[in-house]
Amino acid sequence: MRRSRRISASQSAAAVLAGALVVGGLSSIIEMAPAAALSSQLTWSTVANVSDTPPGASAAFNSFNQPSVNKAGLVVFRARTKGSQQPVRGIYTRAMQGANQPIVAVAEVGGAVPSPNNSGGTFNEFPSFPEIDANSSNVVTRGQSTPVWTYSLNGTDTKIGTSGVYATTGGSGTFMTGASLLGAVPGQEVYQVPGAPAGTRFDQFPGAASIDGNTIAFKGNYTVGTSGLTGVYYRDLGQPSNPIEVIADTSTPIPNQPAGGTVTFGAAAPPSAADNRAIFTAWDNEDAPTLGGVYLANLSPSPTLTTVAGIGELVPGQGPTDTFTNFGEGLSFDGRFAAFWGSWGTATTSLTLYCPSDGNADLLAFCNQQYPNGYTTSVPVHQGIFVYDTTTDHLYTVATTGDRFSSFQYWVYSGSPPTVGGGDTTREPPRWRVSAFAAVSGQNNGDYQVAFKGTQVTGPTGIFIGQGPGAETRVITAIQTGDLGTALDPAAPSDTYVSALGIERDAFRGDNLVINASMVNASASASWAGVYLAKVPGSLAMENQSVTFPSPG
Repeated sequence: MRRSRRISASQSAAAVLAGALVVGGLSSIIEMAPAAALSSQLTWSTVANVSDTPPGASAAFNSFNQPSVNKAGLVVFRARTKGSQQPVRGIYTRAMQGANQPIVAVAEVGGAVPSPNNSGGTFNEFPSFPEIDANSSNVVTRGQSTPVWTYSLNGTDTKIGTSGVYATTGGSGTFMTGASLLGAVPGQEVYQVPGAPAGTRFDQFPGAASIDGNTIAFKGNYTVGTSGLTGVYYRDLGQPSNPIEVIADTSTPIPNQPAGGTVTFGAAAPPSAADNRAIFTAWDNEDAPTLGGVYLANLSPSPTLTTVAGIGELVPGQGPTDTFTNFGEGLSFDGRFAAFWGSWGTATTSLTLYCPSDGNADLLAFCNQQYPNGYTTSVPVHQGIFVYDTTTDHLYTVATTGDRFSSFQYWVYSGSPPTVGGGDTTREPPRWRVSAFAAVSGQNNGDYQVAFKGTQVTGPTGIFIGQGPGAETRVITAIQTGDLGTALDPAAPSDTYVSALGIERDAFRGDNLVINASMVNASASASWAGVYLAKVPGSLAMENQSVTFPSPG
């Protein structure tokens, strides 16, 4: 389905594309040399840092992934410790609306996987950042585990169930299993792949899941015969008997293709859900897309897909023949506004990526074995951050490469190498992945604010805030590399400066903005890291007034 959409545009610039590899937690990668002070107008509060310890643990945290926050200021984050013993790793929350609130463990490695679990299965990893519902304390996360179910198959005991999507619902704080690999097990049909042959189970749940009230939305991969297939799904966890429902999968025709076309989706990205709807990116071919886009769907059986922005459609604020050529996986949706990354044109530049120096030893060894001289790829020169208003059917440009920004893309090497997992073939193999990061928050007056990560032509990478719509989108700096560490976190060593920053799609709810950051001094002899929250007022003094462009349609 396609509505006749009005397109509004404003643009804040940038010109040459540059890629950056950011490592979460304490980073050995210094993105920018020290600046003099703090670029931000915001006041930051510490959610957790490397002086804090997980509940009941003796070792302090040493790394943090991107956090998520709800409108009440409850923050959820993934973090880990480091030490000679098995490090503590898990999902944690902290309420920031009151003073001296404790850090609370939601789930940790070694903890029991919730039912169904007849085999004493325990968590051994949480492979993506967790999410929190905007209007409640409900949390969702992916989890890897030891097998959770043993049953007899053709007279042989079979163990299965090493991955799932888990959520707390109803404000209980107690985990339940939302999706699992048990769909082929008799009696566990609630977990089978909808729309596939009866008894088809999921193979894996790539990326981060989303939660809207008691409903989870997620991506799932599965196999029929020898064909690897994929789709995006949801499940209402309000009743244990509620099945998984399909939003779109590889049998779904692409909505915005030429009339009479029958091409179906070949790939999809994890959805972002809010207000009983979800948005997601999908393509005919993820590596070389010619059809696809960003789509909106109700969280109801057999939903109709509405195209938010499609490949081949005009880019607001650009030339009369400039059309979108690709869209990113990382989408943010607050129920009205959707924020996403897009590119256009054919111009690319070459980028060589090198294996990280920090992180899991097995993963680093596998990366260096595969790419001893680095990995070279091509990245688009023309790219931007966009916001779509589902109420007014407007598409807005927030920021593009040009005079101010050089890139909105960031690369990471992740996955499970063959030496990890005991031969578990459901784990994702390691590869280079590229992402763009934006988080949108609608305001009560119908305006929006969107926080996004960008690298500037002048060098620093930062988190920026665009405010609109108005006559033009306005962009300010929230925080950037080179800022003094003590301006972000008073407990940081006095000579450190911000060296790496992270944000994810549910990091901006109401006036709450949360990020993770690393700090280091010039000699790399001192370092710091943490998760931080700022209150963002609806109107800020804008440092960069962008140009308003006429609508191309």
